[in-house]
Amino acid sequence: MYLKKYQIKVVNALKQFLQTARDTKTSFDIAKQALPENMRHTLNWVQTAFQTCGLEYKDRCTNGLGNNYPRMIIKVPTGGGKTLLAVESIREYQTLFAQKRTGLVVWIVPSETIYSQTVQKIRDKGNHLRQLLDHCSGNRTVVLEKGQRLTTNDIEENLVVLFVMIQSISRTNGKEALKVFQDSGGYDSFFPADNRYDLHEQLLKQVPNLDYISPLGTEQPLIMTSLGNAIRVSKPFIIIDEIHKVFSYNARKTIDNLNPEFVLGFSATPKAEMNVLVTISGLELKEEEMVKLDMHILPPVSKQESDWKAMVKEIKDHRDKLEEIAKKYQKDKGVYIRPTALLQVEATGKDQRGRGKVHSLDVKDYLVTLDVNPDEIAIKTSAQNDIEDVNLFSQECPVRFIITKEALREGWDFSFAYILGIIPNVNSNTGVTQLVGRILRQPFARKTGIKELDESYVYYTKGDTREILDRVSTGFKNEGLEDLVTKLKFRDNEAINATKIVKIKKEFSEKFQNSFYLPVWVMVDKEGSKRRFNYETDIKPKIDFTKVVLDDEFLTKLVNSLSNETKERKAFAITLDDSSKASFVEEQSQTNGKAEINIDYLTRRLNELIENPFLARIIGTKYLSQIEEKIGKEKLKEHYSFIVSQLCKKFQEEKTKQEEEIFLEELKAQNLVLAVSDDDTVGFKVPKEDVITVSPIPSTYKYYLFEDVEVTAMNTLERKVGDLLDKQEKILWWFRNKVNRKWYSIQGWQQNKIRPDFIAAKKTAENHLELVYIIESKGEHLLGNIDTTYKKKVLDIMTEQKQLKKIKAYQTQIPFEEYVINDKVECYLIEQGKEEEKIKEILK
Repeated sequence: MYLKKYQIKVVNALKQFLQTARDTKTSFDIAKQALPENMRHTLNWVQTAFQTCGLEYKDRCTNGLGNNYPRMIIKVPTGGGKTLLAVESIREYQTLFAQKRTGLVVWIVPSETIYSQTVQKIRDKGNHLRQLLDHCSGNRTVVLEKGQRLTTNDIEENLVVLFVMIQSISRTNGKEALKVFQDSGGYDSFFPADNRYDLHEQLLKQVPNLDYISPLGTEQPLIMTSLGNAIRVSKPFIIIDEIHKVFSYNARKTIDNLNPEFVLGFSATPKAEMNVLVTISGLELKEEEMVKLDMHILPPVSKQESDWKAMVKEIKDHRDKLEEIAKKYQKDKGVYIRPTALLQVEATGKDQRGRGKVHSLDVKDYLVTLDVNPDEIAIKTSAQNDIEDVNLFSQECPVRFIITKEALREGWDFSFAYILGIIPNVNSNTGVTQLVGRILRQPFARKTGIKELDESYVYYTKGDTREILDRVSTGFKNEGLEDLVTKLKFRDNEAINATKIVKIKKEFSEKFQNSFYLPVWVMVDKEGSKRRFNYETDIKPKIDFTKVVLDDEFLTKLVNSLSNETKERKAFAITLDDSSKASFVEEQSQTNGKAEINIDYLTRRLNELIENPFLARIIGTKYLSQIEEKIGKEKLKEHYSFIVSQLCKKFQEEKTKQEEEIFLEELKAQNLVLAVSDDDTVGFKVPKEDVITVSPIPSTYKYYLFEDVEVTAMNTLERKVGDLLDKQEKILWWFRNKVNRKWYSIQGWQQNKIRPDFIAAKKTAENHLELVYIIESKGEHLLGNIDTTYKKKVLDIMTEQKQLKKIKAYQTQIPFEEYVINDKVECYLIEQGKEEEKIKEILK
């Protein structure tokens, strides 16, 4: 299964942190041995790992054993594929950090709907998500729910994924929060026999936060047999969906008290004090065709107040038209979509009808009078659930209207839902904020290319226009899509979120047309024909993984790393010594059931880098043989997962190294040149116009290239850079670049393009063009990370080309006597905190 670009971004960020975290923790564990025991707590490997990765370390966590551990957040909007990302996170955690194929993962989910959907997917061995986990565990994945039997053997032999409902740990009262973990059935194997008080005493000393019946210091200390205690001694990896819901003080302490090795949370709206690893914007989802936008807000057409029947009739007609379009699309493309309408009513329940509120049965009866087949109408309330166990995506399913009050607020995923009709007054209807998210997902995460099927629609019967906008805007924010609020469109009210076209100002377009051509990398063959440099064509096919050499340095380092820390599992062992005294120790043991060399596992891992699976297998087999020759078959089996992770790391390093080398070799051979051109198949020119959302905040910028700018869309750092640029004496013009296919981007030697933040032109004393600057701004917390270092390298090489006068100007379409395309361009990365200093330096 192919990941979307933003999902690859998440996985790459996680990989970098997990590898750094593993290396840092191993180093610190060794260093701790040289310190007295009472000083070891002063070494915080988590803080160092954060600093190494250039991440802010706000949420400092210590588990019940007194050990530091990371609690990371991935900010991803609703509909961003969090379940898939969670599965990928488990795979990367097991491979890079835990370096084993077995163990315990506690997966905490936020609602009953999401709980049942997720468990169903992970239990289904035919589902791609389960298959990904099985690849990771060697087909030894065990899915459990609270109340099911769990043994030490399960965790030693398998990758156990234990699902827990989020409400179980989010209660305000700490004791109440722990009740879910006090379940005592089926966990006996984790604890000594009740009459072995000596063993209970030893275990309590090693894991002091275990719940007990009788504490240490009493004559007969006794540990409680419970799920919570079983988790605590297993040091789990914990995944929490919608972690912002369990971030109160008591909830955090409950999580800490489970003795996690690592906690990874997902949230569309993370709190300010969370450790955010990576942020995915709504725009990134939109670019990957995950959401139905624009969303159209359609006020009442009836002049009669609260005329819900007129709205329902309009929705019925609209839905029918959408289905006609969908049927034609199916005939042309073979893809089935059944547009469905969600209708929110004021009342449900048998005793609520006839009390002056619009009831679910009122709406159903009215739809029937409009010749809608009753089988096409479903009611979803707390008392009646017509869609339970119904596959709504099936072509056999007749449902086209779903009537609800609040039951679809959270966790309900049905991408065929296109229309939301709101009967309650929007001024007091908080449910709207959650219901809007139910119609945003694009079917099959792929645009149809048909406007009507790629957008969503909200109707309402009563309430203020501003109130519905506020509710929907809040809904977008709650879904993590706050940057897409400007994609809301109102019928008969173009003033709300109205857009306008802004053009390049005349004083710039008439005099400085030559400054609008920006440099791109171009491939030139021996005959002189030119085309845009492309990663897929010019870099990727030339990467030669057979060049990877496992030299003596790598093998020696690998051998030295094969300490007890790299074995497959850390476990607790309770035994009796020669004098029959109880001894409780931490032991190293295999967790795969049996030590084995699994070439399929290595092939799958290498296949993430080497696209050809046959080549991945051949190369993997070759290097495994070399390692086996060095360390022997038994040691290779014993440390197999760790060795595979080190091999993959070596291949990733080689890939990154070769990408840069290939690029620089092509540049040296002059096959690759930096060029400006008026040929739009080769070069790039600043767009003549931009579309912005009309803002109540006027632009005060004097030298902005376009007639107006959307100030509210700029973040704090961007506004600061913009203010500084506009105040410079030698500024000619500047503009903020957009993350959009029609705007400026730089293809470097890595796959993802660089999209600089600003373009600025500098003038001479005579008011002529002197130089054009391409500027990338970076927040302080991102400085020094791999991505920032790469971008700076690319920008530095581009500036070097200008200084060496090697930027080519290919001018073909415009008369030479009018002007000559500017080829004087420099590129800079500006650090947060040094904006003023750097901008003044380059524009002096």
